[in-house]
Amino acid sequence: MTTIDKVLIGCASFLIAFTVTMIIIFCIFQQVPDTLIECVFGALAGEGVISFAIWWIKRKQTKEDKRKEGKNE
Repeated sequence: MTTIDKVLIGCASFLIAFTVTMIIIFCIFQQVPDTLIECVFGALAGEGVISFAIWWIKRKQTKEDKRKEGKNE
């Protein structure tokens, strides 16, 4: 399991726990902290985009390395 996989699993776990907590808070107080929710979802979306970009770059580099190995032999 790579580091990016661990980070994304951590983000998903946090998001599930956060969502459940916000549902409980809503059931108790009949209101939720809207700004906090927007910021958390925005931060996690940003993390997902950055992780996807890193994965894409590594994948592209690996394909180029394999292609160069094939030409050198």
